[in-house]
Amino acid sequence: MLSGREMFREVVLSILMVFSASALVYQWLSMYNRFEPLLVFLAALLMASLAMLLISVEMRMKEMTEEFQNVKRTIAISSDELESRISRTIRPEIRELGDRIESLHRKMFR
Repeated sequence: MLSGREMFREVVLSILMVFSASALVYQWLSMYNRFEPLLVFLAALLMASLAMLLISVEMRMKEMTEEFQNVKRTIAISSDELESRISRTIRPEIRELGDRIESLHRKMFR
């Protein structure tokens, strides 16, 4: 999730987006002496919805990052456990093989 400081920054930037879009549409329409408050409101609404969309996408991305970190930790723990199991299972077999090879070497050198 977003921290308080990050959320504050996102809200301030969203307000700035809405204000700048409203001012831009107001200036643009007033150049042609065709000011319509509905268009200014719709531009502000468009920017507000875009800002909320961007904030929600960022929040989802942070949640996914945290989830991937958790999965990564789980895989690391599982792989360590699997490695130790395999090691415990194979180690006696490897020792036995080593002993047999060593005994074959001794027989060959006699």
